[in-house]
Amino acid sequence: MRGLIDDQDVRDGGGARWARAMVGASLLVIACGDSEGETGATASDSGTSDVETSAATSAGTTAGTTGGASGVTTGDSAGASTSTTSSAASTDDPGTTSPSDQTKFDLGALPDGGDGGCGDGGDDDLVFSNIWISNSPQGTVSKIDTETMVELGRYYTDAGQAGDPSRTSVNLQGDVAVVNRAGGITKIAASEERCVDKNNNGVIDTSTGPNDLLGYAAEECILWTTPLPAASRPAAWTSGEKVGEGCNAQYINAKVWTSAPTGADAYVYLLDGDTGEIEGQVLVPGANGGLGIYGGAVDPVNDFWGVTYSAGPLVHVRFEDLSYETIPLPNPSAYGFTVDSQGRSWVGGWSGILQRYDPETQTWTAANMAGYSGLSRGMMEDQSGHLWIAGLSTSALLRVDTDSATLIEALDAAVLPGVATPTGASVDYNGTVWMVDQSKSGGGAFVYEPETQEVNWVGGLQGPYTYSDMTGWALGNVANPQG
Repeated sequence: MRGLIDDQDVRDGGGARWARAMVGASLLVIACGDSEGETGATASDSGTSDVETSAATSAGTTAGTTGGASGVTTGDSAGASTSTTSSAASTDDPGTTSPSDQTKFDLGALPDGGDGGCGDGGDDDLVFSNIWISNSPQGTVSKIDTETMVELGRYYTDAGQAGDPSRTSVNLQGDVAVVNRAGGITKIAASEERCVDKNNNGVIDTSTGPNDLLGYAAEECILWTTPLPAASRPAAWTSGEKVGEGCNAQYINAKVWTSAPTGADAYVYLLDGDTGEIEGQVLVPGANGGLGIYGGAVDPVNDFWGVTYSAGPLVHVRFEDLSYETIPLPNPSAYGFTVDSQGRSWVGGWSGILQRYDPETQTWTAANMAGYSGLSRGMMEDQSGHLWIAGLSTSALLRVDTDSATLIEALDAAVLPGVATPTGASVDYNGTVWMVDQSKSGGGAFVYEPETQEVNWVGGLQGPYTYSDMTGWALGNVANPQG
């Protein structure tokens, strides 16, 4: 199993609560005539939760072809960065299935500040935020309401129902793209407004919880699946084009980045977010260190950044023309990855290694991780400029100040009872931190409130293995940085 392979690789390799300011982080604003019902025709339940609560008592320390390329080498403080311009070829649709509908979006974005909602406020101004976590052994992904901590739906991620899903990325409409390590990427709608009544029975047949799992073909909120070579991993939505303001805002024409290795190299793909068609691809030489580009994210101009497992390089592909550059790591240790609100890349590695790359100055900074010597896995910046990291080996949730690149705290079992196998950390739109744990109680997620130090546990998942932007917060934070 690929999930087990990844785990073996790990073993071998060594705050204030934000008051609903608009960040686009997997937000579904029900104020413009939209409603998210849970009335699928085959529904047998309306979502279940497996939640434990505690208060923190102490802080623990497909191969394709591309056009020709010409290389240009530029220097930086950490060594040569190879920058290449290529005529990335547009491709025909490589077998996209279940194409999405082209319905106009009817979900708004939160206004800047206030207590959420649109217009005059009131009972209709409801805000929902979801986190999407892959159940890798089951071949599914779970949609969980971050406010109620209830699982609202569970979905297969490929037709064979054995896709081995991992990375998830949420766009500014709240929809998810999930990448299967068996090969392929699937888009699932967050709201029934964008699902497709494929059997024309007048209702949307869709999952309403973990015990209501429909077959891939029967699930009407699966919009498309695009085949990719095996070992595909990263996923990163672009922000799209904002149309309208406040309650009427829509994000259209969003694209999604992904990648898959081939030989010693890796392809980076740019897909149409509405149809799943591959619009362009580029072959990046030397970008496969065994498992390809392991994690990816976008910067404020929608360029793709990703890091190659397990020693680099850092890969940068430009949205405008698919030209690329590869940037060596000063310390060749690479696993976890994110891009912060200032467009800086963060690369986590083994033995307490955490490195920050600033594209403006083309310089690297080694973070001061004194007191932590484990592996830094999935990570995300919050609205206060703190980077939250799932730490393995010492099993902890780490908080790092992104400006000083200094470890603030490591929350271990004294705060997170029973923490076992942290995989990824994410932040929801309220500033609450979620850390996926692959093995505690069969799999679930810790939910940590930095302001109150309250800890919850959401269980009922199956071997969850997810990094990257599970909520859409990271994309919203880059597209609409706070502060």
